[in-house]
Amino acid sequence: MLANREPPGNLPLLAQSLGFEAEVVRDDIQAMEKADDSTLLAIPFSGLRLDKHGLPNTLRHAMQFSPIFLYQVESRLVDPQIALMLGVRGLIHREEQLDQVLLAIKLLMRGQLYYDRALLSALVDDMVRQRQSLGAEQGDVSAMMSLTRQEKRIIELVGQGARNKEIAYNLNISAHTVKAHLSSIFRKTQSRNRVELLRWAQQLSREPRMMM
Repeated sequence: MLANREPPGNLPLLAQSLGFEAEVVRDDIQAMEKADDSTLLAIPFSGLRLDKHGLPNTLRHAMQFSPIFLYQVESRLVDPQIALMLGVRGLIHREEQLDQVLLAIKLLMRGQLYYDRALLSALVDDMVRQRQSLGAEQGDVSAMMSLTRQEKRIIELVGQGARNKEIAYNLNISAHTVKAHLSSIFRKTQSRNRVELLRWAQQLSREPRMMM
């Protein structure tokens, strides 16, 4: 673990007390040269800002060589969600008690993240929702591609309010064939009736790439 840019306080001693190797490096360039994937770079962040405007260039440069975490962080200046999304492994705030700092060092040195659980839970929930949404979209695309040209035309006619006899007349096929096509369409789109089929088609049409 390296601490650079300003006096590291008692962080290196705390890390050593837990059995981790810690080294203080005062010079940024020297720190970069010594860092690698097995090194966790601890960067003091007192009085510095990290928010919607992004990651400071010095931190972005450091992350090219080694994973980093920030300590002596001031809550009012650092947005934890943005820090996490930018790749910062954790934040140790100035006001944290000794037992929490020790826990943070243990977790970080073991390769884990150190953030508020509520924040991590919220981000995981967002990821699950996005995955579910993506899965639904992929299922719609798959269903769309499985439809034949005739079935797509029948869906269009259903959307215009045509009944089976009218569909049969427009496509010059029998009413029995229309029923067979509709059965296939319901199965492919996982629709139970015309209402659900129209809802599926309307949802699909909102995406230009999925237009029929």
